[in-house]
Amino acid sequence: MTAPPAVSSYHWPDGVDGVLTAGYLALICGIFIAGYGCMVLDIRAYLRSLRRALVVITHYKIELPDWVRRETPRCLQALDLHLPCTVEDVLNAYRRKVKILHPDRGGKRRDFLQLQQHFEQAMALVERK
Repeated sequence: MTAPPAVSSYHWPDGVDGVLTAGYLALICGIFIAGYGCMVLDIRAYLRSLRRALVVITHYKIELPDWVRRETPRCLQALDLHLPCTVEDVLNAYRRKVKILHPDRGGKRRDFLQLQQHFEQAMALVERK
């Protein structure tokens, strides 16, 4: 008869395995903590730069681009107007054109709807100024 195999007295983790496992866990946690710290520092720097950008934006002057000054937009051309014009000018030009293009006066529905669209765009353009 053979004797049963001896039970080994080896228990995992031994000293070396425990130290290596703890080291890897500390490394993983350290990477996450360092990443979080860098993210917080970066966000704070971003917010500081955003505050500076807001100061710059508040001092920004809104001017019409050169092409607007040189060219008349289509919505104003359809109403026979040129820049600069007022809301009253747009309303008067619209009323003149509507008398001609309205379907009840013999105009085509498509042309009237196009005039409506140009009128709305012209009003938005003039009110924005």
